[in-house]
Amino acid sequence: MAPNLPFKLNNPDLFRDKSLVGGEWVEAKSSKRFDVYDPGNGKVWATAPDNTAEDTDAAVKAAHEAFLTYRRENPKSRAQKLLKWDALIRENRDDLANIVTYETGKPIAESQGELEYALGFTWWFAGEAERVQGTIQTPSAPNRRVFTVKQPI
Repeated sequence: MAPNLPFKLNNPDLFRDKSLVGGEWVEAKSSKRFDVYDPGNGKVWATAPDNTAEDTDAAVKAAHEAFLTYRRENPKSRAQKLLKWDALIRENRDDLANIVTYETGKPIAESQGELEYALGFTWWFAGEAERVQGTIQTPSAPNRRVFTVKQPI
């Protein structure tokens, strides 16, 4: 849930002020937070968990666990997930642009341009997810096969 922000979000659930680890929104183990300043006026508009090395192991372990499941998904399923992410960014583009503007001090038009640029990548990688293929090559030695299999490791 969004704290009291200096701007209105159409989707207040979009803004989170905790770290996402293992599917849970958590504070830093130290409970310390740092201020996020609006570069345009120098005022604090949000705070975030001040994660340290102490928080790293849990985040890396959670990411590895998620990867063990994700790597078994077929290319079509991966593409669908990337397309869903792309659709969510597009659906929340104005809110995301506001957050980027307050966080970086960029004009809103530049924040929207940054999101449009990023969307080019989410769309492209969604298409590439289904085109991941290995190769078969002619070997230099007789009675051998040379091939590659592209898969997450």
